[in-house]
Amino acid sequence: MDAIDLKIVRELAANGRITFAALGKLVNLSTPAVHHRVRVLEKRGVITGYGARIELASLGVGLAALVAVDTAGSASLDAIVDELEHIPEVETCWSTAGTTDLLLKVRAADAPALEQLLVRLRNLKGVARTRSTVLLATRFTREPDPGVLLEEG
Repeated sequence: MDAIDLKIVRELAANGRITFAALGKLVNLSTPAVHHRVRVLEKRGVITGYGARIELASLGVGLAALVAVDTAGSASLDAIVDELEHIPEVETCWSTAGTTDLLLKVRAADAPALEQLLVRLRNLKGVARTRSTVLLATRFTREPDPGVLLEEG
């Protein structure tokens, strides 16, 4: 990935709706050249998608929690993850190193709905226990700036 690719990625991270023409002006390339580079970045897996940011509280699912999942000794982590993928309230599933096997970010309408979700999670085959932390407020969120994370030439 060269400096132009890095700049393209930074600009798209800041504004995923920017046109190829506008992006080309920012990186001093023609529209077709920018289009080609973006497609290559997508094929290489550098750019994995585009989307709108939604305020989930406005849709009635404003309660968020982090749920640590510990598995039983002989449980198949892959089988548990496969089950979790079918639970729509599970927003993100991370495999972790340390004292827990999986860390989930989940969404629910309210505390009773979260409680029902936790019961469902605890009843999955291979889940030994869960520990939850309810998120009270999002102070900030951001996409990582690849220019900060990667050393620029």
